[in-house]
Amino acid sequence: MKQVLKIYDKAFKEKAVQLSYERTIISELARELGVTAPQLYKWRKEFKNLEREVFLEKGI
Repeated sequence: MKQVLKIYDKAFKEKAVQLSYERTIISELARELGVTAPQLYKWRKEFKNLEREVFLEKGI
């Protein structure tokens, strides 16, 4: 059986990351959103790295 790869848009990921910082139980949020907890942590890391890159590009 093939697994279907779900693709989430940037807006969904940004909102999920924002909610993950507001909530204390990440696994509960992940279930509500239909994703896995490790996926949420991965997105958090990606957004943190992206913010850092933008920060460094601006030369601040």
